[in-house]
Amino acid sequence: MKRLKNSFIKWLVVSMLCLLLGFLLGKFKQDILRDTLTDAQTELHSMQLEKVEQVKQVAHLQALRLTDQQTITYLDLENKKLNEALNAASNKLYFYERVLAPELEKSGVKVYSFTLTESFEAGRWDYELVLMQAQKERRFLKGQLEISFSVSDQQKLKRISLKELSDNSPSGFKFKYFQTIKGRFTLPADITVDEVIVNLKVKGDRWYKAQQLEQRYDWRALTEKNTDDLTEFDMPVSDAENN
Repeated sequence: MKRLKNSFIKWLVVSMLCLLLGFLLGKFKQDILRDTLTDAQTELHSMQLEKVEQVKQVAHLQALRLTDQQTITYLDLENKKLNEALNAASNKLYFYERVLAPELEKSGVKVYSFTLTESFEAGRWDYELVLMQAQKERRFLKGQLEISFSVSDQQKLKRISLKELSDNSPSGFKFKYFQTIKGRFTLPADITVDEVIVNLKVKGDRWYKAQQLEQRYDWRALTEKNTDDLTEFDMPVSDAENN
């Protein structure tokens, strides 16, 4: 009986120790999970704060970008107005110099004007090129003419000739006073034009010196400028020559 009692006590002690060990082990795991949860909550809060800061930075950058775009647009409009005013003044001066002081004009061919008009069909443009020469001692003047375009095709800058865009492209000129050259061309949809380039070449003879002239026109200025209200004194003329 005494032995049985001792065995029961031993079993009870062992059982209590197992229960205590299981309790301690469970509490240890619970503490680990609690610490892990706390760390995760802290990290999530930090990420939320970082996200809020990034959103603020993005909003600030967008505001700066919008301000920069507005500034660029304003400066571009002001520059366009100044160029138009300068061109108008140059045109008037050029006209009066031709009338009052023709001796100041250099002999040879000059580009008086180049204009573009968009056709009703998308991508088709009508052009008009007016050539002239100095008023003093005029004689028949002839030479070669080439019109080309500086274009961006799939982010590549290249030059294409008017002959590639038109079935009837002029190759030369011959006149005594002035000559008007008109035509039409079609632009592919995937091409963006930067400049129109007019090249003139005159062979030298007993009356004229050899001449090579290149006139460049900004495409946007050509297509956006309104010439409906211009008088004969304000017609656009070339303002740059390379003799």
